Amino acid sequence: MSYLTSDSRKASPAEPLATSLEDDRLVSFAQAGAQWAMEELVRRYRNKAFAVAFHLCSGERQDAEDFTQEAFLRAFRKLKHFQGKSRFYTWFYRILINVCLDGKRRESRRQKLISPWLPWRREGAAEAEDVVGRSDTSKELINKQLSRDIQQAMKALPEKQRVAFQLKVFEGMSINEIAQVMGTAEGTVKSHLFRSTRFLRQALKDWEE
Repeated sequence: MSYLTSDSRKASPAEPLATSLEDDRLVSFAQAGAQWAMEELVRRYRNKAFAVAFHLCSGERQDAEDFTQEAFLRAFRKLKHFQGKSRFYTWFYRILINVCLDGKRRESRRQKLISPWLPWRREGAAEAEDVVGRSDTSKELINKQLSRDIQQAMKALPEKQRVAFQLKVFEGMSINEIAQVMGTAEGTVKSHLFRSTRFLRQALKDWEE
């Protein structure tokens, strides 16, 4: 992952100690064109951003990497418009989520267009899965099936409910933070979480034991 930065880059003697600065100070330097400030913001948030993208992409690692990098690039292009009314990371994660959702919508439209012409892909995937399944242990099969069922259940959630659930459960964000990221009211976030949790419990009820 390049993410606009390299951990091996040597700091300029003229730079302040970037790691000791708060986000708002880094943003001010970045808005003034300081490359080192942008790199420090990337360093602070690239792992968490990738984790968010990874979940939103249903475990598609390459998509998550591409969308994370695209989100940073888009954020820095828009940074001059950031007014500090929210924390930088909530503002950035809103961009990240939009990039991921837009990307998945494009991919979904593309798959709908090409899938009728590629029946061999579905057959090949089924055969490969069967071969792998025969060589797995019983426990591995159960874990894989559970993982698939969870992913399918997550995909079946309405988009906003899925995002709210993932930010709360996988990223540990507060209701207030999720509301800022999603640009909605806290009561709406709570409703999304209640509905998504109820749906997932019902969808996965066979796994309760």
